[in-house]
Amino acid sequence: MVDCIINDDIIDLDQVPGSFPLSPQQSAVLAAVTSKRPVIDINSIQTFFDELIYPLYFFDFETYASAIPLTCGMSPHKHVPFQYSLHILSADGKLRHEEYLASSAQLPIDLILKMKRDFGETGSIVSWHASFEKTQNKEMARLYREHANFLTDINERMVDLEDLFKTAYVDARFDGYTSIKKVLPVICPELSYKDLDVQDGTAAMDAWSTMINPETATAEKENIAKALLKYCELDTFAMVAIYRFLRNLL
Repeated sequence: MVDCIINDDIIDLDQVPGSFPLSPQQSAVLAAVTSKRPVIDINSIQTFFDELIYPLYFFDFETYASAIPLTCGMSPHKHVPFQYSLHILSADGKLRHEEYLASSAQLPIDLILKMKRDFGETGSIVSWHASFEKTQNKEMARLYREHANFLTDINERMVDLEDLFKTAYVDARFDGYTSIKKVLPVICPELSYKDLDVQDGTAAMDAWSTMINPETATAEKENIAKALLKYCELDTFAMVAIYRFLRNLL
């Protein structure tokens, strides 16, 4: 498709003719650009919301991967969760927060046990780019067979909030992306990662590596831990804010 556009001397979205074959996601982006306003499919958003079951669990992992495994049982370049944030929204609007952060290089058994305390047996689990969280749960289920049923249930209850921003809510200001870092500043500008010491997953991985290093001073470890917890908490609170924004459209 790109070759066809270039061959037709089309270098701007405004020049793409309406008859040009596009995917549904591409069509929505083009419509948002040409109309200069968001393209909103209320029916799709409503359908997504109708299938949610309270309480809602807004969930996000942070993981570490390296060529040289940090401890026995880890594989080269394999992502291992070391942190998560969880915001739990009840049907009456009450919101509470749970979290976990490993303080040393270790396999994620303590993380799993904390998850089992934090998650109830019912309720939809909301993630962003959920395939990542699901992959980590599958890997942990292989590692800890005794917890496989729990982790499989988590995956079966998981929905992906990012999916709504592929065709149901498309804004040209997302620059064609659907990552939470692109969506949040547009629809919830009151929230920002810019003032955080840790601002993305790569920085979180690097920060945690420094935090667990025995040579790192205690005071610095504590500051890094606070920064990591604050970053991951914003990831899930951002999902809550986006959820509430979409709810107000209905």
